[in-house]
Amino acid sequence: MKAHSAASKMDNPSWKEATRGKFADEYWKAMEVEIATLEALNAWEVLEYDSQTMPNVIRSTWAFKCKRYLDGLIKKFKARFCARGDMQLEGIDFFETYTPVVQWTTIRLMFILEVLLELKSKQGDVTCAFLHADLGPGETVYVDMPLG
Repeated sequence: MKAHSAASKMDNPSWKEATRGKFADEYWKAMEVEIATLEALNAWEVLEYDSQTMPNVIRSTWAFKCKRYLDGLIKKFKARFCARGDMQLEGIDFFETYTPVVQWTTIRLMFILEVLLELKSKQGDVTCAFLHADLGPGETVYVDMPLG
């Protein structure tokens, strides 16, 4: 059990640990993949800082993860660029919040239909799902460029 908890700590390194540690090359490559993915989706536009038009610039951070197989072997290295949403100011960066979730009754109904109609379900993932939400009129979010 101790080996697992130790591996968990090592598998979520800080910026310094990821970029200067044993797997630095792998984490730098993971960051390059993340930036390329976000740029391919036109996630941002690089602007010069202007305090008059940018009332609240949100800091950013990197989140790192070493993904492993069940036997402990390394599967892949992940790096995620994260905007610090906790720094947003209501009325400036956002005007309302919501979380789109599926109700359990809908999930149960889908399983029932799957059984009755002899269908097969599959799991899917949406790349950068947060980017597919629309900002409201007048909503613009300014985020500092990430380290690196």
